[in-house]
Amino acid sequence: IENTNKLILNKTNINFKILGISAKNKNKKRIFDINKYTWFDNPLDLIKIKNCDIFIELIGEEKGLSFNLVKLALENKMHVVTANKALLANNGLELFKIAEKNQVSLLYEAAVAGGIPIIKTLKNNIFLNNISKISGILNGTTNYILTKMSEENLDFNEVINIAKSKGYTSDNEAELDIGGLDSAHKLTILATLCFGSKINFFNNDITGISEIKIIDIKNADKLGYKIKLISEASLINNKIYCITGPKLISKDNPLASVDGVLNAINIETDQLKNLFLEGEGAGGKATASSIMSDLYEITTQSDINSLGYKVDSLIDFQKLDMMEKKSSFYVRIMTKDTAGVLSKITSFFKDSNISIEKILQLPDPDTKQSVPIIISTHEVKKNELMVAINQIEKQNFVLDKIIIIPIDKNI
Repeated sequence: IENTNKLILNKTNINFKILGISAKNKNKKRIFDINKYTWFDNPLDLIKIKNCDIFIELIGEEKGLSFNLVKLALENKMHVVTANKALLANNGLELFKIAEKNQVSLLYEAAVAGGIPIIKTLKNNIFLNNISKISGILNGTTNYILTKMSEENLDFNEVINIAKSKGYTSDNEAELDIGGLDSAHKLTILATLCFGSKINFFNNDITGISEIKIIDIKNADKLGYKIKLISEASLINNKIYCITGPKLISKDNPLASVDGVLNAINIETDQLKNLFLEGEGAGGKATASSIMSDLYEITTQSDINSLGYKVDSLIDFQKLDMMEKKSSFYVRIMTKDTAGVLSKITSFFKDSNISIEKILQLPDPDTKQSVPIIISTHEVKKNELMVAINQIEKQNFVLDKIIIIPIDKNI
């Protein structure tokens, strides 16, 4: 606001005035002069400011102070703008209900995909479309790691350290990013906007990228794919399907060319085959852009429309059993370099009626005492695949946990 107030005033004739600020560390180096504003050592005192219309929360805690501040602000009939996806994914139902009761907004454009205007696109622009699926790359850190591994032939741990040195993640954030939780928090919000589902973080199935090795990236490339951490939501047989995990996607899929710290989202509807949005998914400026968008919405809206749905109308869909969903799969089996191993493995697949599409058995110089066997399957239910995998893992020629990654062949 400090840097754009003149532009805002010229475009909208609206003058935003900052009445107070607070943070954990007053002495932290910042890009603006905090002495221009009224500082509150206790952030709870911000709620007591008279004639304050909007409260902005950027702490990022799932519960605790973040929750208390947002709840108090809404109860005091203040509009709230937040970038806190974990807070909304886990406690959004309660908070949106309070906002609705008090006829104030709880807006959150910055909570999902940074500067990409995905919330307003879903809530306003295509709200009357029948959305069949939403999928995308929702975490810039994991996308940067997978991109760096691919482009520079670096292993996972090397790239993690580089990402930390660049400020893309930290020791505190790494588990949320790498484990897929950050993406799943965002997907929870998107699923509600797309399908009118009750906000429920436990609808998610989550797998991180920590088990992805450079050998997987190389072999995916040989098979015509790239590995990305993909978040996807849809309704299947009137059950909610929300999954975040690594996936092999075709090189011709637009998501395959989204590299570095960028985010991207693809939406499929009855009116639009593919609506593809790409942009900066994190960072101060991207977050600020989305916050400004929410502030402007508050000043111009005639109806309180935080979710697009009334909270009581949200549907508590049953969660789809992921083991029942059909997919093609990439399977990596690290085995001893002995004769007859491949025939034994394929026999287990045959016994489980699993059709093999391709097999790669290319010795890797980095794995001198073992041979990676890479198998891609035709479509099969995961529970059927696991029958064969469990049998193979019991064999004494298998040296490590078998890695299984879904394959998305859509272009």
